[in-house]
Amino acid sequence: MNKTHNENSLIEQYQISPTRMEFDKFIVPTVTIFIGLLLCFFMLFPLWSILTMSFFKGGEFSLLNFTLENFQKYFTTVHTLNALWHSLYVSFATTIIVIIIIFFFAYAMTRTTISGKPFFRNIIMMPLVAPSIVQALALIYLFGRNGLITAHFLHTDWNIYGATGIIISEVLYCLPHAFVILYTTLSAVDIRLDEAAESLGATPFKVFTRITLPSAKYGIFSAAALTFNLTITDFGNPTVIGADYNVLATEIYAQVTNLYRFDLGATISIILLVPSLMAFMLNYYISRKTFSMISGAAKPIIPPSRPLKKVSYTIYCWLISFSIILIFATVILGSFVKIWPYDWSLTFQHYKFPSIGGYSAIWTSFWISLIVGIGGAFVTLVAGYVMETRRPYFKQLIYLLSVMPAAIPGLVMGLGYILAFNKPYYIFYGTPWIVVICIIISNFTLGILSSISNLRNIDPSIEEASISLGGDTIRTFFKIIFPLSRVAFFQNFVYFFMRSMTTISAVIFLVSATVHLAAIEIIMLDNDGWTASANAMCTCIIVLVLIMLGLLHIVQKKTGKHASGLA
Repeated sequence: MNKTHNENSLIEQYQISPTRMEFDKFIVPTVTIFIGLLLCFFMLFPLWSILTMSFFKGGEFSLLNFTLENFQKYFTTVHTLNALWHSLYVSFATTIIVIIIIFFFAYAMTRTTISGKPFFRNIIMMPLVAPSIVQALALIYLFGRNGLITAHFLHTDWNIYGATGIIISEVLYCLPHAFVILYTTLSAVDIRLDEAAESLGATPFKVFTRITLPSAKYGIFSAAALTFNLTITDFGNPTVIGADYNVLATEIYAQVTNLYRFDLGATISIILLVPSLMAFMLNYYISRKTFSMISGAAKPIIPPSRPLKKVSYTIYCWLISFSIILIFATVILGSFVKIWPYDWSLTFQHYKFPSIGGYSAIWTSFWISLIVGIGGAFVTLVAGYVMETRRPYFKQLIYLLSVMPAAIPGLVMGLGYILAFNKPYYIFYGTPWIVVICIIISNFTLGILSSISNLRNIDPSIEEASISLGGDTIRTFFKIIFPLSRVAFFQNFVYFFMRSMTTISAVIFLVSATVHLAAIEIIMLDNDGWTASANAMCTCIIVLVLIMLGLLHIVQKKTGKHASGLA
């Protein structure tokens, strides 16, 4: 009797009322439609506004207003046309340099037995915790017209401004992005292929050129496409160190803010969108091909490296790591030195920010980033759950919309938001909420891919058991899926938080008299001649991001094992 009573209580606990069952049928379609509308309204609509401003007079969509006048003006004006050639030159040069540097760095991490690998891996990822502008600021302090090395050590008139400065700063900025791809590729390819070739008498050079390089070719092309995309769309480094060397990103900003030519700004945005979209499509195609080159039986054990190889790669990794450490040390030290490079006495004077935003900009960026982190991680997890486990009718369409933001430059997205939402009835325009929305949409792709990857590691039988016991969609998600995904959720939270704190391109057009952001304040301070205060603002951002990464490490340490055991 007692047993029967307990069983009935358990059934009643999990049983869903008929009303709730009817309601549950509409959950997945409703969430799917909501995500689709969210991406259409906050991604496709801004793009449509840019297209209409470029191809139609006054931005009014009508066949009578169709014109190619803006494109004609762009391609017949030497100054604006040069921006295209400059962007392509800088992007191709950066891509070649980055791939060569980072391939051998990743090779050292995956195919040699050098010491200090965790240290080197952490250092190569450091540029991710700071705005891209940090490289330009440091290079100016070291190699500018009054740089420590050029003017005071070498006593030369040469300086780093222009194409050279942009390329070097972009190389340092793109290294971690390319490293992630090549490290994954070289780690996944079976190392026994190299061993077999060596046992058959092949020289190390022949093994490298005939085995290693071909097996990693898709990873190399994927890293190259990503690097090209990051470089051609970056705004921070060119605007600080480019001087008169204009590129597409800086030309868009100049047309909109200096000349108030929104039509030409939109036109240049379309031109910038073309190579960016091509690089994204190439990267997407190559990424799919990569899986065919990866062996499921890849051998993780690395044979001991020869002494000469070990020493050579250790020195090489130290040189790359030292370059990155030097960049960050210069910016941080420059924020405390009274007058670089004349008066080396330490001071906190530069942390009394002379700009309008000051510490309020840091606080605004911080709470906006918290909302972006929570909102972005939750929305992408829900979207991933619906697409991966419930497979709605429009799954492919929603997936396509979800990965599209990766192909849209942040500057183009920001300009699209101005053209689309600068109307009185859009009450969120001119408020921090438009910044929150723009950053979440701009970084939606990696969030959704990360969530889907995590959900694939959860045993489907766990969710099936919940459903068989009468659990509805909402209860299953919050009581089963969300707890099992908490580590991935926090990883996405930190990613969105980090991107929100460091992004410049996506929000440069969205700041206003009432909304000041720390990353944008860096540019404003540098433009006004307060470079040391710009370094101080950079340092504050780096500290906040590192704190969040430290919290992620603690969460992973405490819950990682438990989560992996449930998955």
